[in-house]
Amino acid sequence: MASTISKPCNKIPFELFCRVCEDIYNAKNEKKVLILEKFISKCRGSIEKSDNLNIEDTFYPVLRLLLPVSDKQRGAYGVKEAALGKLYVKILCLAKDSPDAQKLLNFRVPKVSGSTAGDFAETLYWVIRSRFEDNGSMSIADINQILDEIAMKHATNESREVEQILQSMLLKLSANEQKWLIRLLLKDMRLGIAHTKILKAYHDDANDLYDVCNDLKKVCKMLNNPSVVLHEISVNLFEPFCPMLSQRCEITDDSKINKMVKNEDLFVDIKLDGERFQLHWSKEKNIFKYFSRRGNDYTDTYGCNDVNGILSPVLAKQFKSDVKNCILDGEMMCYNTKYKSFSTKAMNIDVKKLRIGNTHQPCFCVFDIVYYNDRVITNLPLEKRLDILNTIFEPLEGIFVHTTRHKARKNELMKYLNDAIDNHEEGIVVKDPLSIYKPNSRNAGWYKIKPEYTDGALIELDLLIIGGFYGEGKKRGVVSHFLMGLLEKDGESFKCSAISRVSSGFSTEELADLSRKLSSHWQRVYPGKMPPNIEWGKEKPDLWIEPESSVIVQVKATEIMTSNIFKSKITLRFPRIERVRYDKPWHDCLTVEEFESIIKQTEGKLYTSHTDETNTSGKIKKTRVTLTVDKKFLGPNIRDIEFINNMFEDKEFCVLNDSETLNKSEIEKKILEYGGRVVQNPGNDTFCVLANNIKHIRAHAIKLSGKHSIISTKWILSCFTDNEFLNWTPENVLFLSKEHQLLMDEKFDQYGDSYTELATVETLRRAMDRVELDDDLVNTEVDAFLEFQNELFNEEQCFKIFEKCQVYFDDLNLENLPVRNFHTNTVLEMLIFKFNGGTVCKNIDNNTTHVVIHSSSKNNVNKYQTMKRDRNQAFEIVDENWITQKIKW
Repeated sequence: MASTISKPCNKIPFELFCRVCEDIYNAKNEKKVLILEKFISKCRGSIEKSDNLNIEDTFYPVLRLLLPVSDKQRGAYGVKEAALGKLYVKILCLAKDSPDAQKLLNFRVPKVSGSTAGDFAETLYWVIRSRFEDNGSMSIADINQILDEIAMKHATNESREVEQILQSMLLKLSANEQKWLIRLLLKDMRLGIAHTKILKAYHDDANDLYDVCNDLKKVCKMLNNPSVVLHEISVNLFEPFCPMLSQRCEITDDSKINKMVKNEDLFVDIKLDGERFQLHWSKEKNIFKYFSRRGNDYTDTYGCNDVNGILSPVLAKQFKSDVKNCILDGEMMCYNTKYKSFSTKAMNIDVKKLRIGNTHQPCFCVFDIVYYNDRVITNLPLEKRLDILNTIFEPLEGIFVHTTRHKARKNELMKYLNDAIDNHEEGIVVKDPLSIYKPNSRNAGWYKIKPEYTDGALIELDLLIIGGFYGEGKKRGVVSHFLMGLLEKDGESFKCSAISRVSSGFSTEELADLSRKLSSHWQRVYPGKMPPNIEWGKEKPDLWIEPESSVIVQVKATEIMTSNIFKSKITLRFPRIERVRYDKPWHDCLTVEEFESIIKQTEGKLYTSHTDETNTSGKIKKTRVTLTVDKKFLGPNIRDIEFINNMFEDKEFCVLNDSETLNKSEIEKKILEYGGRVVQNPGNDTFCVLANNIKHIRAHAIKLSGKHSIISTKWILSCFTDNEFLNWTPENVLFLSKEHQLLMDEKFDQYGDSYTELATVETLRRAMDRVELDDDLVNTEVDAFLEFQNELFNEEQCFKIFEKCQVYFDDLNLENLPVRNFHTNTVLEMLIFKFNGGTVCKNIDNNTTHVVIHSSSKNNVNKYQTMKRDRNQAFEIVDENWITQKIKW
């Protein structure tokens, strides 16, 4: 790379950007930042000394690609891995069942994608690396322009246009460029560098500025010169910034509050369950701006002035006459006009889609002010800011209000938390009256207290793992998310229904330990096939597990909420794992009836009514349900075992059902008598599974997993009869694992004929019964083999032994060839003859060179000798051995 890149950032080849990203991706941790800093310094080039804030040639075109998630100027692309996989299958003209297509469509499955599982872009690269070799000619500007176009098309719901843009674009890029373009579209660069380190590599003050403005373009303009230090960062009107945040705190953690808050008096706000918003308003310019916590602009939704939008026309009338402009910090809530109360997120209502006058309407609840009449007031203490806030606007019920606030003493915090719990609020926010407003800071004097932050305040739910999801990034190929279920019992039968997906709460060690215990029991989920005894809705996992092989996990959540994802139409809000209950059997998990009882007791809130000394366990006592197990699932009674010999020593069996003469329990007892072991679910040490047929529901599921061989119960009955361990033969096999299949292939051919054992009439009959000819092999109308040979070898015959021979086969009906017992006629020899370039005649004509008569049937020899004498050009009369003798085997 040259000392500087003379081209403006917009003109840098995209191929160069991809090479830098590849270098960063492959570098070790300490070298990643050095590579990035070197690239940035060379891209800055001659503009590094500029302090002109209006300069257009900045690092922004490249930085927005390095940090696609942080770039607020461009909306979502609406492109996910599934859609991209289908698009590439279409572009590459792949058969859907081909290995490459399966890798793209099932990139999360390790068995399909291998080492790249979980990383779609990397999987794609290995599929297309030999199909796209040349480097593309697109620049950074070209890529940004197309990404802008895709985002715009997605915003206007023109999905077909997006596909066309992608299709034409992908064909212009190399395989490596396409890999990094896919990462851009998925907004997941996987460089292994935190966004804070990337910003710091650009400028030491970049993180502080971005935290305030949430604008990469502004960061690049203001900090274009690395030698310029930004001494003071201020909040600006009509520019989004990251709001001040609350520090998490337990109600019992008096030391934290006492240490941070010097005053005895505090402000206590009700914790609102809405969406954080900041409102920018100028009376003189008649402009409204609405920004979310992440800096996304929702002005188009709520209105840019006092005429347009669903909220601004109403708010404009509520501001006091002496207010020229302001920035208000608050929460956008959903207000129920019928019940005169706020609704929570648990109701699945999007506040950005509400309208004034409906039953549910948007309501802006204000709790702070940071800009007032052309002046930033963040350095004023909270109590001063609140004095100003109280003079800004006239509240309007259900539309524009102040948040509920109390002045309290430190020793009264428990009372206010209990009141919030009783009122089904999220919790409380405790604020230091002297705190100043620090954008994007959690350590500036605000503390949020929720019941779930306090031990014993939440109800514990014992749920059963019924499914698993592969993780991404560092956890790709590892099951890191779990589908949890409730037990539903109906007489002797049972089923498990999904209730929630959960991942948080595990340490790395706990997840690894659980993964080791469950790894041998996971089974892959196939489209359109629902596992036995398990039900889920739209949230389909990658893997499932039989309830009997699973474990109970203790889960806590804040409340129960409605959801269309699960079949039960309800789920848990903010679930997290407390611990794995290895001490409990699977059937001791929470039942549907018990869960319904909890809903009635708590009205959907999964925390106790008060967190005081009389109730600290946080549990609702449940009646222990003892499940009876059907006899067919019971193991043998060990006390009745009489040892015979060690025929099955060190071998573990899983018996699925009864045989014709013995029931399941009797077979298991016999196995134990012969020194074997018995399990109810196959594991890593299981020798084989015994079943009557592969159509048995559990046998079919085990077959799909591919981990265990399934053998007919007739085999083990033969072992019992002969009182010795008998090797498997093909007639014993219902399904073989890969390991056992390799061993079987060493002993038997594809038709089940042994390589080492002497054949008997019975074994030959069984082998020949398995042999069938493919019609294509004997099709004389279209010689598929010769066509294939011409195509493969450019019409140069490789098998020419019978190239000049045209043979008529005696007593062989070419229109109706036998597919069995062909060893008794000349079908096999005819196929060998054709394979080596010969031509088969339907009738004897002047071109016929030979007539083949089978050695076992010489009845027609005289007839052919007469025909031979009458011909000008005689043909030879031979038997089938002539063909095999001509070939040097």
